[in-house]
Amino acid sequence: MIQEKRIELIKQLLEERQELTTKDIMDEFDVSQDTARRDIVLLTERGEVRRTHGGILPLDFGRSVPNYQSRLGQFTKEKTRIAMEALKYFKPHHVYFIGSSTILLKTCQNLNMALTVHTHSLDNCIALSDHNKTTVKISSGTLNHENRYFYSNLAVKELQNIVFDTAFIAASGIDKNGVYLLDQGDAEIVGVAAQQARKVVLVAEHQKFVNKSYYRICPLDIISTFITDREPTAEQRKMFSPHTQIIVANGRSKKKASKK
Repeated sequence: MIQEKRIELIKQLLEERQELTTKDIMDEFDVSQDTARRDIVLLTERGEVRRTHGGILPLDFGRSVPNYQSRLGQFTKEKTRIAMEALKYFKPHHVYFIGSSTILLKTCQNLNMALTVHTHSLDNCIALSDHNKTTVKISSGTLNHENRYFYSNLAVKELQNIVFDTAFIAASGIDKNGVYLLDQGDAEIVGVAAQQARKVVLVAEHQKFVNKSYYRICPLDIISTFITDREPTAEQRKMFSPHTQIIVANGRSKKKASKK
């Protein structure tokens, strides 16, 4: 394959994954390390990517979070693996909260058992409406058209009177201080649900440790299980409680967080 064609394919793959390592390029295009590095140098010199230690990122990576419809159009196999792994944490006859995200929508599309789901997500509600065994309770309020969730002060108060067996939450950003979402209303709803849950399951790709968002849902020490697509670094692991179970949904072996 000529370099120019490969460069275009690398750009497409980067748009989908939001991060590529030198090894990713070697594996995807069956090229040597030197060839992959030359491609990275060319893309960097053209000003089309941000070079990192060992790979590349999009120019705007970490500066913004795409809206819901954009994320849905960029759904990846990594997100699918996370969504399907989350299904293992549902039990019949339990009461759950499920947040608004493309990963959790995929989970809802594959969830069909006798249980109760509270959600503020329009798309989760539509997906679960096809499942006769599942009781669905949708939050009241005004629809946020961009990110497709309902919000109202009444919905927040209603959630404060419910105890969930598990709250499933997603993130647009993660740092040592907690889990974040881009919209204040979304974060407020999800934050209350997390406070009201016996267990909290966080689903997020590894890129969320870089993305910057504004509104905190909850601190990391209340996360019971973190399902992601890549083994966290030692620094990222230290952000979580030693009791947090970390699951890498990559089709290979699953690991727990090491004890501090």
